[in-house]
Amino acid sequence: MPRPQRELDPDGGPLVEFARDLRGLRTHAGTPKFATMARRTGRSKTALADASAGQHLPRWETVEDFVRACGADSADWYDRWLALRSGESPGSAVVIPGADDERAVPATGGPAVGGPAGGGPAVGGPAGGGPAAGGLVEPAPPRRGRAVLVAAVVAGVLVVGAVGFVLGRVTVPGPPVLPQTVEAIEVQNMVALGPDRLVEDRTPAYLSTEALAYCASPDRSCKVPGTEMASGAAVVANCWTPGQMMWNWDLSDPTAQSNPYRVRSDRWYRASFPDGRTGYLSEVYVVRGDRGGRELPQCTP
Repeated sequence: MPRPQRELDPDGGPLVEFARDLRGLRTHAGTPKFATMARRTGRSKTALADASAGQHLPRWETVEDFVRACGADSADWYDRWLALRSGESPGSAVVIPGADDERAVPATGGPAVGGPAGGGPAVGGPAGGGPAAGGLVEPAPPRRGRAVLVAAVVAGVLVVGAVGFVLGRVTVPGPPVLPQTVEAIEVQNMVALGPDRLVEDRTPAYLSTEALAYCASPDRSCKVPGTEMASGAAVVANCWTPGQMMWNWDLSDPTAQSNPYRVRSDRWYRASFPDGRTGYLSEVYVVRGDRGGRELPQCTP
């Protein structure tokens, strides 16, 4: 039997409550195995399980696939996820349809926009990225928070001015340090077989020093040692670059031409391990939601 998930802290706050309601949705759907949910969505079972662990806020694409795998409307969850990401407390409530006690769970959104009469699905949940036009808009910071921020800035300026006066000079600040753009991406080391299968590749994915395929072969030798990865692994990417075209299916198999999981791309992410090892990974070997560049800049030589 699969190992049960860790019990959630009853006083864990809005993030834990969000995870608890995801678990409740899965229970109402008959408690499908995470492996079954992964097959339904293409999202790894590790990512789906972590979404309801209550330890960190999952990415929206993961929440969307979790809810979809349970047969529910993901649009009803987007407002609430957005509020958690913004650090706000959920306000109004939505009801999990069909639950035994029809209990309400917190959400921030108002009434559904453009949905059918009688409480149909709300419009505005993203389909592969951000909210649809005319849908959800990220909430502005609370006025009180802005007032506190302005007061803190003014106080800081006064303190700096006083210190400069005492020292008899004005300290000129250096240029601001800009944070580096990075994104966590999830490995999907799978191949599309036949008309409808997606299975784990027999060989692991790995990072390479060049954006080239077959770097583990003796005539290339551009594989970064010790970077083998199976599906569900995560690496940090900071840019992408065009490289060798890659496929995740057998081009000689005519039945694979209609496989919905097949993908081809010449985009490679420059990714790194926590210990500093860095290399390139083809985006055909990352999950669907992490393809497309993730709004990262193009790598510079």
